Amino acid sequence: MRESKTKTVLKNIFVWLMVVFFVFPFYWLLTTALKTRVDAFSMPPKWIFTPVFENFAKVFTMGEFMSSYRNSIIVAVVTTLISLVVGIPMAYALSRFKVPNKNGILLWILSTKMAPPIMVAIPYYMIFRFLHLQDTYIGLIIVYLTFNLAFTVWMMRGFIEGIPADLENAAMVDGATRAQAFFKVLIPLIRGGISSTAILCFITSWNEFLMALVLTSSNTKTAPVAITSFISFEGIRWGEIAAAGVMITLPVILMGIMVRKHLISGMTMGAVKN
Repeated sequence: MRESKTKTVLKNIFVWLMVVFFVFPFYWLLTTALKTRVDAFSMPPKWIFTPVFENFAKVFTMGEFMSSYRNSIIVAVVTTLISLVVGIPMAYALSRFKVPNKNGILLWILSTKMAPPIMVAIPYYMIFRFLHLQDTYIGLIIVYLTFNLAFTVWMMRGFIEGIPADLENAAMVDGATRAQAFFKVLIPLIRGGISSTAILCFITSWNEFLMALVLTSSNTKTAPVAITSFISFEGIRWGEIAAAGVMITLPVILMGIMVRKHLISGMTMGAVKN
């Protein structure tokens, strides 16, 4: 009994250490955004200070960054939605139906994510310049789809294969069509997988830097690219960079909080008994 309690205490200590380890960078980012320049660079660091909102005010009044922030939201949300709308049916088809050369198709889909972005950045730039897609939402969304679609198909295929096909077959025996079984039986059971896949797709699109740097300009510049404008010949404005970093981090945190209830595995445990 005592040994069990000791293990529980050690596990709790380890968990809290991990929490501190992963939360501390965001805490440091937030406190830097709320400090004056003098407090931010004081040695030893000031743990107790009077918070100021001057850095956030400068970021909010900077039209270029706020426009880029809006661009990031549009591109990330649209890319995530299209990835799910297209990727889930693809994953379903590759999981439930007999598709010729299925393994080859899956490998080809995966290969689209294998190439490092730096290798395809210039070809994309030349193609988009010829097609007049440079510095447009459509062009950037197409590029991000090439990354996210492969990830969505592979992720959702794993979740779908974890659901017994007997559930859909039972619904079709009761008179449901294939589409009804898909939307009313399968989709509710894989909400956790859809939520986790959506978050990861959103983060990938939201944080991407290289392609946005190469393929965008003033019209569709995204927030990760715009944040470099705080670095100039005068120096690095760390307070404003920290404030912008907090703003860039917030949508991902809020999205994770919104779907946290669905990030639970084993929702179908015991649904089918052998």
